[in-house]
Amino acid sequence: MLRGGVVETLPGRGLQARGRLGELEVTVDLFHDPSRPAQSPMWRVLAVGPVRFERPLEARVLHWQGWIDPWMQLGETLLVPGGVGPEFTVHSEHTTSLDHPLVVELRHQGAAIGAGALHVRRDLMRAEVQFRAKTEDNRALIGYLHVMRDLSEATQSRQSSSEFARHRRGISVERK
Repeated sequence: MLRGGVVETLPGRGLQARGRLGELEVTVDLFHDPSRPAQSPMWRVLAVGPVRFERPLEARVLHWQGWIDPWMQLGETLLVPGGVGPEFTVHSEHTTSLDHPLVVELRHQGAAIGAGALHVRRDLMRAEVQFRAKTEDNRALIGYLHVMRDLSEATQSRQSSSEFARHRRGISVERK
């Protein structure tokens, strides 16, 4: 999935993959956090590139424990009920609605999203995703990578949240 991808073993850290995903420069590694045994080991993803969000947001899917940015727990919380995909919460410094691009993209991925967290801020995204021993059970990692790519591409066009939501649902938007 990553263009120009390189897999390397870093001393003391283990395997790491790096490459491009659309306009994003992405690094994926397998991480073990002894303080969070329920989530460890986990995939950690860092994506740097165009993301045009003015304020940071963090989504926690399927009651993911731990915070990528602990300050986010002090903000407002939006509960997004399950449906096609799992239930998740979005935490932000301001009120967030169901038509926000982050919510729309996570819902769009549906069942491909599994337990994890996604933190989004200007020109940076981070994700933590539950690791599974069987390769085919790690589809959630791919789902989060798709969300990151789509958020980057969508925010480059600077659509409003409602225009973005209508576009994702297949409703055309006519500008005058």
